[in-house]
Amino acid sequence: MPRRTKLDAQKTRDAILDAAEKVFYARGVSRTSMEQIAASARVTRGAVYWHFKDKLELCVAMSDRVFLPHEDMLTQMVAQNSTTPLRDLRQACVHSLKMMATDARRQIVVSILNLRCEYVEEMVGIMKRKNACKNKMLADSEKMFARARRLKMLSPIWTPRRAAQALQALMMGLITLGLEQGKKFDFATIGVRCVESFFDSLTVN
Repeated sequence: MPRRTKLDAQKTRDAILDAAEKVFYARGVSRTSMEQIAASARVTRGAVYWHFKDKLELCVAMSDRVFLPHEDMLTQMVAQNSTTPLRDLRQACVHSLKMMATDARRQIVVSILNLRCEYVEEMVGIMKRKNACKNKMLADSEKMFARARRLKMLSPIWTPRRAAQALQALMMGLITLGLEQGKKFDFATIGVRCVESFFDSLTVN
C-alpha cells in the first residue's frame, strides 16, 4: 500500500472536522457519537480516534480552526498603544459582526458552541476554555477603555470596567440573537447599528 503523506493526513483531519461541524449542528454535541462523525466523513472510526482522542479534543480543534487566527487581535491592539482606542475597538466589533454575516463556517461553529452543546461531563473543558477566552477579551477591552479615559475620550458616565462589561454583553447578545433568529436578523446592518450606537454613547461630546 502507498505510504500516507502529511498531506493525506491533513486532508483526512479536515474531512473529519467538516463532518463534525455538519453532524454536531444537526444533532447537537451530546447526541453525536464519534462513529456518526466517522460515517459522515467516510472514514473509519479508527481514523477519527487517530486524529482526536475524544469528543472534547475534536470540539477544541473545530473551534480553533475558526477562532484561533483572531483570538489575539485585542491583545495586539492593546500592545499597539493606539491614540484612537475607541475607534479601534469599534472597528474590531464591526468587523467581527460582518464576519458573522458572511462566514458560514463561523456561524455554524458558534451555533454549535452556543446553542447545541451541553457543557457537562467531558465537555466541561470547552466551557472552561470559553470562559478563559471571554475573561481575556474582557481584560483587554478594559485596557483599551482605560487608555481612552487617559486620553480623555471616554465619557465620564462610563468606567473602563463597566464599558468593557457592557460591550461584551452587547456582542454576545447580538450574536446569540442573530443565530436564534436566522435570516430575520442581519449582523451587518442591525448588529453594526447597535454597536455604533453603543460607541456613540461612550464618546465625550
